[in-house]
Amino acid sequence: MYLNTLEVTLTPRTKDPSYRLQINQGAFDILSIIFEFKLATGWHISRFLAQKNKSKYLYFKLRRLWESELLESFKVYAGSITGMPLYYMLSKKGLTILAEQGKYDKTLIKNYPKAKTLLSWGLFKHEAQVIELASLEAMNISKSLSIMFKGEMNSGGYDFRSDKSIEVFTPDYTATYTFDDEVVSVYTEFERTNKSKDALLRKIERYVQYLNREHREESILRFIFQTPRMEESFWLRLLSDKAYFLNTVKVVTTNLLCLDKPTQFLEPIYASERTLRLTQNGRLSVNITTRIKLFPYL
Repeated sequence: MYLNTLEVTLTPRTKDPSYRLQINQGAFDILSIIFEFKLATGWHISRFLAQKNKSKYLYFKLRRLWESELLESFKVYAGSITGMPLYYMLSKKGLTILAEQGKYDKTLIKNYPKAKTLLSWGLFKHEAQVIELASLEAMNISKSLSIMFKGEMNSGGYDFRSDKSIEVFTPDYTATYTFDDEVVSVYTEFERTNKSKDALLRKIERYVQYLNREHREESILRFIFQTPRMEESFWLRLLSDKAYFLNTVKVVTTNLLCLDKPTQFLEPIYASERTLRLTQNGRLSVNITTRIKLFPYL
């Protein structure tokens, strides 16, 4: 199957499933992760639930969920037949199981993307990179540090008007850090492509408008950019036009060159308004002179 240059091989399955799975909490945990992030591989699930890249039990469980028709699986061509990663997404039966559990609002279940939409090249690449980032961050979970994750499907902000919930901001994922008595929500926006200045500023403005004062004090808005140039351009736009936003919400940024191993999420890889220097050499530009930790005390 070819969808906008994405080559996908759907895993064939017999009409009658050969295995009847008992739905326990472990199965719900796997279904929930795939639902919230829209798709996942075995190593993503293992990172979230076991804090390691491989878990024979979780790989076995994923196979059983697929055999029971709760998941669909597909491979994406990555240069060679042997290098094709196996991804999972929820089937209609899997969505029904989650709906019956009552953990998610019916609107969220209904909005889970159709396979044709999810497997379009642009959306697939974005979602695959988002869960890769979030699952890497999950490997920092320890006895002294708890990190709870919500994917885009369950971490948006909502306003209620005329008895309807209106979506006002949708981070790609939210990581809630808990250490000692401190709880901080880190709303994460992954910017894979260049957006217009107005689009980026509107995204921040939604957080400024809809997070109440107490919530803003316990939150961080984190942007992860594809390249350092995109990160620098973001700060130039923000400081030039809407610097006063920084008096309301804490904004930090980083880029993919700073993130190639799990521990780097806790290292000094972030830029904030305090780490920037504006320079003028023919044109105005931004230099990130130093970088800081997300949490100085970790």
